[in-house]
Amino acid sequence: MYTKLKGICILAIAIAVEFNAPSPLRPTRECHLARHSKQLASGIWGVVDVSLESLFPNPQIRYRRRPSGCLIQQLPNGVAKIVWVEHSEVGDGLVYGANHCDPKPGEIVSPGRENVLRLPERMMRKFWANLSDLAENIWRPVPLKGAENVLAMIINAEDEEGQPPGTSIVIATTVWVLTSPRRVFDFLNNEGTRNRVNLVTDSNKYIDLQWDILTYGHHVRETGYIDNGCDHGNQVSILEVKSTEDQIVVILLQEIYTTLTGSYVTFAPVEASTLDMILNGGSPENLPILSSGFSILPDGPKGNEGSTGSLVTMAFQILDTASSATYISPDSVATTFKLVMETAECIKAAMLNPLNLGT
Repeated sequence: MYTKLKGICILAIAIAVEFNAPSPLRPTRECHLARHSKQLASGIWGVVDVSLESLFPNPQIRYRRRPSGCLIQQLPNGVAKIVWVEHSEVGDGLVYGANHCDPKPGEIVSPGRENVLRLPERMMRKFWANLSDLAENIWRPVPLKGAENVLAMIINAEDEEGQPPGTSIVIATTVWVLTSPRRVFDFLNNEGTRNRVNLVTDSNKYIDLQWDILTYGHHVRETGYIDNGCDHGNQVSILEVKSTEDQIVVILLQEIYTTLTGSYVTFAPVEASTLDMILNGGSPENLPILSSGFSILPDGPKGNEGSTGSLVTMAFQILDTASSATYISPDSVATTFKLVMETAECIKAAMLNPLNLGT
């Protein structure tokens, strides 16, 4: 598609895209775009999108992408700085977002530093894919009382590369929490609050809560990290989960990331031998990974700081030998449902008393 402006011919590509909210409870939004790309200067490129629905209105489409895009600047050492701006109209409301990212140095220095970053990139992509309402994601309602907003999905390892052998279940839900997205994000990414929260009740009694049901009774400690992004605290971390006898139970790879429009905490178990291989320069491609985590969004248009509440979507992917590619066993349904509901209740209860959160 060509557009003429004062005798200059500008090339734009027409594309059809789908935008997915990080929750299976929200439907996919479709949009048709015109995309224009141009090199603006030496080492600087620009990419701009605009909805074609602005030119050809369709009352059935309640999503339009206003002029949005990115600036890409080449930097030394093979890295780039990206300024990404989103400007979208959903229904009757407007949502604005901007993200300005610069690569930063980190604590972990090894031949495999870049490989360590590639593995959580895969983890984040899988987490996003699991959460979306894509046609290939066959979400099932959970047939239990109180599970109206809980969905489950089966993933068969034979269908996907980079998945552990066997069948796994993804269970997800979205809850509303009466506190700012930043506070929820700071709470969930703090390993000190992962498995122990002292909550003061109205009767001045202390109750020990933990949002991470899977590390119950163990100690979680960060052993290394790499800064990854523009916001202070955006990073990839290695977490050791140890028993009371100081034995390593599991190692978690975690990525935390926050922007003006949303925040994410994702994690996956990794074998110690696998982590050593990656840190020493081995390739992380096709390594089995189970992605779990949280998406944290403001409940209104004011953004992270001005919002009165948060929409927290949580998803857990767990191997399940009792289920198959077409069947989830009743015991697995009950166990995963209990996991997601207890996690949600612990998070909501912990937000009641800010004095005990360290934020």
